Amino acid sequence: MKSFFKYSRLMLTVCLMAGQFAYAQTGKSKKILVIGVDGIINSAIDYASTPGIDKLTADASYSMNGYGGIPAYASSGWSTMLTGVSSDKHGVTINKSFVGNKFAQYPSVVSRIKSGAPAIVLASVVRTPEINTLLNQAADHKFQFGSDEDVYKKSVEMLKLPEMGAVFLQFSSPSEVGVDVGYQLRQARYILAIQKIDEYVAGLQAAIQSRSGYANEDWDIFFVSTHGGTESGVPQSTSPEEVNVPIILSGGELDNKELVGAALPPRENADNILTINKAASGDRTYVRIPIKGTALQGMNKFTIETWIKAGANSSDPSIIGDKNWDSGGLPGFTICRSGSNWKINIANTKSERYDVGSGKTIEDGNWHHLAVTFDKTKSIKIYQDGEKVTESVLTYKDGDNMASPFDYLCLAQDGTQTYSGGAPNWAGSFNEVRIWTDVLSTETIQKYMYLRNIENSNHPNRTALNLYLKMDDVRGTVVRDYSGKGNNGELVGAASERHPYYPIGLTDVSVNILGHMGMRVDGSWGLEGSVLKSNVPFRLFKVNN
Repeated sequence: MKSFFKYSRLMLTVCLMAGQFAYAQTGKSKKILVIGVDGIINSAIDYASTPGIDKLTADASYSMNGYGGIPAYASSGWSTMLTGVSSDKHGVTINKSFVGNKFAQYPSVVSRIKSGAPAIVLASVVRTPEINTLLNQAADHKFQFGSDEDVYKKSVEMLKLPEMGAVFLQFSSPSEVGVDVGYQLRQARYILAIQKIDEYVAGLQAAIQSRSGYANEDWDIFFVSTHGGTESGVPQSTSPEEVNVPIILSGGELDNKELVGAALPPRENADNILTINKAASGDRTYVRIPIKGTALQGMNKFTIETWIKAGANSSDPSIIGDKNWDSGGLPGFTICRSGSNWKINIANTKSERYDVGSGKTIEDGNWHHLAVTFDKTKSIKIYQDGEKVTESVLTYKDGDNMASPFDYLCLAQDGTQTYSGGAPNWAGSFNEVRIWTDVLSTETIQKYMYLRNIENSNHPNRTALNLYLKMDDVRGTVVRDYSGKGNNGELVGAASERHPYYPIGLTDVSVNILGHMGMRVDGSWGLEGSVLKSNVPFRLFKVNN
């Protein structure tokens, strides 16, 4: 494995300084090369021999675990990267199709550059014709080829033009090979395809450096994978292997360091997480959601799902619950720690209880998706990471009352807000907490478990969504509910922290292209990305280690 730089800088919100300031500092004209590649999985660059890409990372803000978005297709990935918005805005959600696009409302960064600075000369050299006809139609030079080799040769030709200001190009052979043999590091053909891309990257860098005016030019080179892939090669569109992608933004104004989400502050309008710690003082920290008089109190049918990453815990603290957990026979429910695993305890007002465990660890340092479906007169089912791990038949009656006497549902505590088992509270991180007053099918859980912005999706049970905490809040004590039911939570206690779930995403590419080219972003555009900039006005030094 290769060793990369491990330091991070702040990711600033979408507010770009005019390029004239940067020009005055450097005295050089701004130019950019954007290399988009279909089908490089997040672990491939570490594994393959890639000296050309390594040269980029040595002078880049980058992550091998960037967020490509869902669905993870080339069509949606290119749309996200070039428009700067996710699929729920740009509308491209079908594999190998741009049907349903909203590019008139969210145009490509190429169109934005040509509208704001028409004198900048742009080229777009691609494999997929729709990128040129629907997204990059404003480019001065447009070419579409059937092979990566032809794309490479034409891109080198474009880079030799003295007037060239920006080149956008698409390589697709890693995806083509991945579909054929699987996106697998043990498949030589797949690794060789990536190493061929690396040869092209080195050649493109050499072409830039050979330009007659290179000494007076300031080039950024962005290298981005639009999607990953599965080991089988069959697209699923939502798996981590498809969604997590390398994103490398290389340039003089960008810090040369690997971006790590846990070391970055939360970002406005981005996918953040909430981490609950154990306070040194012993004070409790948790989230409470008022449920009195809502559909969340005494549910007869429900699905609870959340992403969690467990911290250091002991005993059996409540992860999510509304009951007094001092006794499992008391009414209400809790999803709690059970050894290194987890379980759900639920009881009615007659103290008829069920305890159903997962049998699978959550304390391995990884993120896990937990889901429980409950149908009072039928069964309870337990899922972890999309897999149904156990099911128990229930004998409750229609008239049984499941309601806890407490008016709050809590994260990292029970309904009393004072549970001391594993005191003072469960420690770990939350993301995407959802409660549905309906029983979701196995297929629905698996299909939508990775999807963000559920409130804007075609989820078949959307009307039953009664709590949706994205954990995207960046300040204050309000934890916003996006279900539309107004069940906002409150963060109690001081031992918490917020940071991005992913350090960088495809939506960040466009705003950084615009920033380098000296274009201001208008808030009305609705872009979702953040700018990666050093916290000094121009580079005074580098931190290499």
